[in-house]
Amino acid sequence: MAFEKLKEGLQGAINGIRKAVVFDKKAVREYVKELQKTLLSADVNVQLVLNLSKNIEEKALLEKPPGSLSRTENIVKITYDELVALLGTGEKLSLSDGQKIMLVGVQGSGKTTAAAKLARHYKKQGLNPKLICADPFRPAAYDQLKQLSEEINVPFYGDQKQKDSLKIINEGLKHFKNEGLLIIDSEGRHKLNEELMADLKRVHDAVKPDFTLLVLDATIGQAAKEQTKAFIGAMPVKGVVLTKTDGGAKGGGAISACAEAGASVLFLGTGEHIQDLEEFEPKRFVGKLLGYGDLEGLLEKAKEIEFDEDSAKRMIKGDFTLVDVYEQIEQMQKMGPFNKVLEMLPFQVNVPKDMLQMQEEKVKKFRFIMDSMTPWEKENPMEIKKDRIDRIAVGSGTSPEDVRDLLNYYKKMKKMMKGMGGRNMQKMMRKFGGAMPGM
Repeated sequence: MAFEKLKEGLQGAINGIRKAVVFDKKAVREYVKELQKTLLSADVNVQLVLNLSKNIEEKALLEKPPGSLSRTENIVKITYDELVALLGTGEKLSLSDGQKIMLVGVQGSGKTTAAAKLARHYKKQGLNPKLICADPFRPAAYDQLKQLSEEINVPFYGDQKQKDSLKIINEGLKHFKNEGLLIIDSEGRHKLNEELMADLKRVHDAVKPDFTLLVLDATIGQAAKEQTKAFIGAMPVKGVVLTKTDGGAKGGGAISACAEAGASVLFLGTGEHIQDLEEFEPKRFVGKLLGYGDLEGLLEKAKEIEFDEDSAKRMIKGDFTLVDVYEQIEQMQKMGPFNKVLEMLPFQVNVPKDMLQMQEEKVKKFRFIMDSMTPWEKENPMEIKKDRIDRIAVGSGTSPEDVRDLLNYYKKMKKMMKGMGGRNMQKMMRKFGGAMPGM
């Protein structure tokens, strides 16, 4: 999962201060010490970490908590505010058909995949994206982008025989008649060098894209600062697409490095799949890291599919049957992996690992099992005994253990959802009001 170690460290520090018997200078310093360890391990610049931790310590000890917040709750809010300030403004691109986006970066940064992900993203927003492969230095770039364009049903242009990237782009623009949102995957090199920058500047000045986006590999951590400054010095970079944020602990360092270099992170690549791209918004990002979720993002995902509202309400209350489970499993799959959906919910709960790791094969098996149940069994899963379990197993082509696995999953989900809908969650949401994301 993206930024898992960073998230675990930050939430561990928060849990530690919450468990402190007395909220005093010693407890605050211990909390700040844990924050420092976590941020440094995420490769955030040492001086930035020291400045941030100093601000948190001073404000937590000297400031009076606003509203009805306790001092413990206030230090979490202070941490949230400081992290948001550290990670930049969170700009958004306002695009329209007829404009050109040029992606730049070194080879291995994930530039080609990022081009396809952006095309899919803007297609879902109602635009008409078109992809141009202008990276003749990497032989596989043409085939990769062509295949991805077919997967997302987006028009594609490239020329494997042509070695001049500017000529490829010009032909691509003619081919598409400059219509639609034109996304250009430019040439790259194995490393940052003068030849790459000179070629890119030549192409950039000739094409005059409306937006130039720098694609960076998040695993390079603080080295992102050097690359960002180099590209900004050569051309007007609008922002950064940070890829491979699920591949290591240095993502936090890369984000802060980009902000330090004067470029906003616009998108995060959160996985290998074509849909694993999200707009970077510091408030929502930090909210998820600290365990306060991203309800806005969850609602955006939910809008893409048609939820059964009555079923969803029963699920939230913990008052549901296997009929609802069947419905929600199907809907959740459309929204993405279960663990990524859960991290958008406020106030992280103890979710059993087997629920987080629901694989496609298991989901299919659960469907077969539920398809073999009678309406009464689906409505009364807690009443299913051995004889019914054996019959359901035979009818679904599974084993009795598989049926018990589904019933255990149901029980755990019921317990989890009841816990999420409890008074403590509602109380905390009222306390924080609009101060935190997802509140």
